[in-house]
Amino acid sequence: TTMRYPIRPASDHYHPISQTFYVTPPQQPVQGGIKTVLRWLKAMTFDAPKYAPPAPLPSQMPDWATFLQDDQPRLVWFGHSSVFIRIAGKTLLLDPVFSQYASPIPLISRRYQAPPASLAQLPPVDYILYSHNHYDHLDQTTVKHHIHSATQFIVPLNLGTLLQKWGIPAQRIIELDWWQHTAIGSLKIHAVPARHNSSRGWGDFNKTLWAGYIIQTPQHTLYFSGDSSYGSHYAQIQQRFPKIDLALVENGQYNASWRDNHMHPEETAQAIADLHAHRFMPIHWGMFSLAMHPWDEPVRRSIPLVRAQNIATLTPTLGQVFTLDTPTSDWWEQVK
Repeated sequence: TTMRYPIRPASDHYHPISQTFYVTPPQQPVQGGIKTVLRWLKAMTFDAPKYAPPAPLPSQMPDWATFLQDDQPRLVWFGHSSVFIRIAGKTLLLDPVFSQYASPIPLISRRYQAPPASLAQLPPVDYILYSHNHYDHLDQTTVKHHIHSATQFIVPLNLGTLLQKWGIPAQRIIELDWWQHTAIGSLKIHAVPARHNSSRGWGDFNKTLWAGYIIQTPQHTLYFSGDSSYGSHYAQIQQRFPKIDLALVENGQYNASWRDNHMHPEETAQAIADLHAHRFMPIHWGMFSLAMHPWDEPVRRSIPLVRAQNIATLTPTLGQVFTLDTPTSDWWEQVK
């Protein structure tokens, strides 16, 4: 059954006639069509070990007592784009994926290893933020785990329809358009543009919006890119938010055939430059292989380029509780 989504007023990224969201200039289609898809399927099923780490990645159970201290923002990386943030007395879980597979088809996109903590081991989650509805960002298991909790959801336009279908009451969902925000005490969460798309199956292409987020307190500004190819929106975000303390930006799962879906590492470094970010943390790597490149290639290519701009890099290990000033290592060089 196709879901009925609200029809929105026309905007520079929504057509009420086709009832779909879009980007300008239009996103270039995947090159090579069905051939590319079949090559990808073969790589992700039969050749998967070629792209995965040769040994388990360093991981630890997060120290929750430290995480929940409120003197400064604290973060934990769960792999890929799943990040837990404690800021302004609130816990925010971003794009949490706890399923074994980041795909509707088991066998494809299997996680490298268990998350550093299970859903049941997390402290109470005040807000879950979703950037878009793709399987490697939005996991039905996680949503259903929070049906009977007080957790609220912050999502791009029309994504609330899916959460309601899965059992989340409408009053616990906040939907945002690009450049809109919601205020939680002194904390502001702004949805910002991204250059991507959305779908979970047949017939729902671009029916829901995709976005990045600015998470802002009077003292700190964090940026979470969600998924995005390179575009002018990074400079636009910088104009509105001139002091970004930490940019968590996608870095991985790229390929020349889908140049306009994900950034190559050199483009990630350019996005960080456009954002004038003080610190860069790569996300969208380190837990799933969704493209034909070695698991650590994204950081090996982007980190030196970002450091060459005198921008600090934060590369925590899985489960490590870190602040904006925690020194981190190039730990992936030791995974053998």
